[in-house]
Amino acid sequence: MVVETISGVGVEKKNTRMEDVFEVIQNCSTEGREHQTVVADLDGTLLRSRSSFPYFFLVAFEAGGYFRAAALLFVAPLIWFLYHLVSEGAGIELMIYITFVGLRVKDIEGAALAVLPKFYTEDIHSHTWRVFSSFDKRYLLTANPRIMVEPFAKDFLGVDEVLGSEIEVSPTTGRATGFVLPPGVLVGVHKEKRLKKVFGYEAEAAPDVGLGDRPTDYPFMSLCKVISCAMSLEVLELISTSLECVMTPQVLTTWGCVSRSCWHGT
Repeated sequence: MVVETISGVGVEKKNTRMEDVFEVIQNCSTEGREHQTVVADLDGTLLRSRSSFPYFFLVAFEAGGYFRAAALLFVAPLIWFLYHLVSEGAGIELMIYITFVGLRVKDIEGAALAVLPKFYTEDIHSHTWRVFSSFDKRYLLTANPRIMVEPFAKDFLGVDEVLGSEIEVSPTTGRATGFVLPPGVLVGVHKEKRLKKVFGYEAEAAPDVGLGDRPTDYPFMSLCKVISCAMSLEVLELISTSLECVMTPQVLTTWGCVSRSCWHGT
C-alpha cells in the first residue's frame, strides 16, 4: 500500500503499510494522559463515518427547508466528483456553499445545537473516544465549518477549542454568503498551518498526540509527538486490497429525522 509519510522537508511517498507508519488507535495507551494534549480530526476519526455529507444535509434541511436539502442531493454527484477527482477542499467548498448560502447565522446555530448532536453521538468511534477522552486538553481540527460542529464538540465531547473552517457572513444582513474565509477549507497543509498558529513552531509546545484517518491529515499529525491512525488493522488491509464502494446517499427524511445509508469518502 502506498502512503504519504512526513519527512523533515515535506511529504514523501513510500510503499509502506499505513500501520507501519502510524500507531493504530486500538494500540494507543490512555495511561498518563491527565496533563497532556490531543488533537483529532472529526470525520473518520472521532466519528465512524468518513463522510460529512449527511450532517450537511441535516443542516440544509433543518435551517433551509426541503428545497435546499433537495438541491444538496441534486448536486451530490458533482460533490463526489470534485472531492475524489479534483480536490477534497473543492468538494467540501461546494457542500458548504449549497448548505449555507443565504442562511441566517442564528438558524445555522440553532440547527447545529438542536439536531446534529443526536446523530453525531450515535456515530462516535468508540476506540477513538476511549483515547480522546483520557486527555486533559482536547482540540478538534476539522474541515467542517466551526459553527456547525462546535456546539456538539464542546457540550458533548468536552473539547477545549474547535479549529474548523470559518464561513463568511455578510455584516449587513447577518447571513452566510456561502463562501469560506481565508485560508479556505481546512484540509492538508491548511490544517498544519492552523495548528502551528495555535501551538507555535517549537517542538516542545506541540500537542502530545494527533489522531487522523486519511492522507490529508498527515501534515498536522506530523507536528504531534505521537501520531495515531483511527482505523483498525482489518480496515486498513481492506482499504489497501479492495475498491472503495461508492453509493449515492439515500436519505429518508421524516420531519428532520435522517437515516444514512452509504456515502464513502466525503
